[in-house]
Amino acid sequence: MRVTVWNEADVRGLPALDLAQLTVVDGQSWSAFTLRIGTRHLVLYNSSQTAPRINSVIMHELSHIALGHELHSASLSDDGHLVPSNYNQDQEDEADWLGGTLLLPRPALLRIRREGLGDGQAMAKFQASEEMLKWRFRMTGVDYQLRVR
Repeated sequence: MRVTVWNEADVRGLPALDLAQLTVVDGQSWSAFTLRIGTRHLVLYNSSQTAPRINSVIMHELSHIALGHELHSASLSDDGHLVPSNYNQDQEDEADWLGGTLLLPRPALLRIRREGLGDGQAMAKFQASEEMLKWRFRMTGVDYQLRVR
């Protein structure tokens, strides 16, 4: 997809105070965002979050790109900082579904069950959260289908 994926430390010249603001002071207020630069995309993710959360938000942002979603708008604050707006709710829902599918596709879920991996083992292997793992099992019906067989 020719997408560059960075965390905040990859941004050259970012002052230490700004880095601390992004990762410590406001570390829980954002997860990731996407910028389009010409014909390419940059996904910037928050490295202060857990690996499963980072994986999930990167898949979510890549889904927006793959689906051709456009931000409603982006603006500059009074002090010159970029303020991207959110996607509309339908696009957020689409990116949630595709992002979850990219992170834990149905064949992976079948493999987890067929190999007898516990949820904790599966979470570690795929770097996915418990919530994401359970949601994907529910949405795909894998457990039900294997039980009925």
